[in-house]
Order: sequence, then structure tokens, then C-alpha cells
Amino acid sequence: MNPRPILAAVALAAVLALPAVRALADLDRARGWRDTMRAAATAPPPPPVAVPAAAFPANDAADARRRLAARVQAAARSGGVLIEAIGSDGPQPPALAALTLRASGPEKAMLAFVDTLERGEPPVRLHRWQLTPVPGGIRLVGRMVAPWRG
Repeated sequence: MNPRPILAAVALAAVLALPAVRALADLDRARGWRDTMRAAATAPPPPPVAVPAAAFPANDAADARRRLAARVQAAARSGGVLIEAIGSDGPQPPALAALTLRASGPEKAMLAFVDTLERGEPPVRLHRWQLTPVPGGIRLVGRMVAPWRG
């Protein structure tokens, strides 16, 4: 009996085993990802961002924006932050007061200002924002939203 064909078959099997093992590992990862996606799709919906009791009491959307602007300006005055511009633009989401803001001040004061808004009642969230350096501190430009109820 000639051992060459047997050795050739063993060598071929060894060479083909590595891609097969990699393919099986890829298949296992894909099945795990699929199972994770199925579990996420059947997960219960997340809780609401704000409960109705934590919303601005307001007569209408314009009143809610005025109340939000007053709260932002009061927080800025108490924290030593300069409000350069505040106003509403674009479409307003339902049950949310939305304002654009441009404010500047020392870095610590700006962080405390944003922290005061985010932790206060009702919560004010910065939807889109950007920080840029300016002489003597930083400038915050962004859009903020807060829930309101009639």
C-alpha cells in the first residue's frame, strides 16, 4: 500500500479545516446577532421620557415657550451666563416647547447652567447642541425642548 494518497488526503483535510472552522464561527456570531435582534424587537416599549406631572403648565404652545424662555433666562442670570439669543424657530413638536438658544460664559458656569436645566422640574433637554470656544469661555448653541400640558 502506498502512503502518499493517504498523506495527501490528510494534508488536504487539514488545509480545508481552517476555513470551515472560521465559517462555523461566523455562522455562530450571525445566529447570536439574529437572536439579539429578535429579543430587542419583542422587548416592551421604553417608559415615557416625562410623566404628565413633570410638564410645564401652560395655556397653549406659545405660553409654554414663554415659560421655558423665562426659566432659561432665570437660570442664566443666577449662574452668570450670558444669553445672546433665545427664540423659537421651525415646527414645534406636539406637547413640547422648543427654543433655540445661544449662550456664552465661563466653562464652569455653562456646565452648571446646563446641569440646572437638565435636572430641574420640568426637565429641559438639549436636543441638538454645539460648544465652541470663545474668548473667556465657551459658547453653547442648541435647541432645547421641554414638555408642557394644557
